[in-house]
Amino acid sequence: MSTDDTSNPLARKTPLGGRTGVAIVAIVPLLALAAFLLIGFIAGGWGWAWVFFLAIPISAIIVYGVGGKSGG
Repeated sequence: MSTDDTSNPLARKTPLGGRTGVAIVAIVPLLALAAFLLIGFIAGGWGWAWVFFLAIPISAIIVYGVGGKSGG
């Protein structure tokens, strides 16, 4: 198995989208909370509205890659 930096194409050294990607990762938790509360209060969907919180790790994986911020 190779130990060079290109062995994992899904791990990134820099965030995808640069500063915009970092801003998106910072805003997604607030949007997830807002969607959770809106769907919960307006539509009574408390039982399944938690699914919006899955957007937080998904957005981080898209921006930072599977290695996280460390890239490894």
